[in-house]
Amino acid sequence: MSGSVPEEALVVLTVSPAIEEAVIDWLLARREGSGFTSMPVSGHSARQQGLSNLEQVTGRQRRVQFQMEMRGQDVDAFLENARATFGGADIHFWVVPVLSAGRLGHATAAPSGR
Repeated sequence: MSGSVPEEALVVLTVSPAIEEAVIDWLLARREGSGFTSMPVSGHSARQQGLSNLEQVTGRQRRVQFQMEMRGQDVDAFLENARATFGGADIHFWVVPVLSAGRLGHATAAPSGR
């Protein structure tokens, strides 16, 4: 990861539904983070390559998005392992710093770093 490393980061992956179960299994086996969230999403792009006729007409491609909070220092190894595991799979990712996180049921939300 280039630039300064945040104390906590949110890694977001968007993947083809065809590899959803494989990504779930892989994420469940990872040591980074304490869990993840997944949801169906639609990807929109001017890029037509690899889209079915229906996707080209509707202007959207079904995707599955995964969000996982982890220590910033773990992000590079996480992404490197994802590349090694999924190689040329159509996975888009981004990493953003987490400014604050916690559970609303607790007295205060801790700044990143838990």
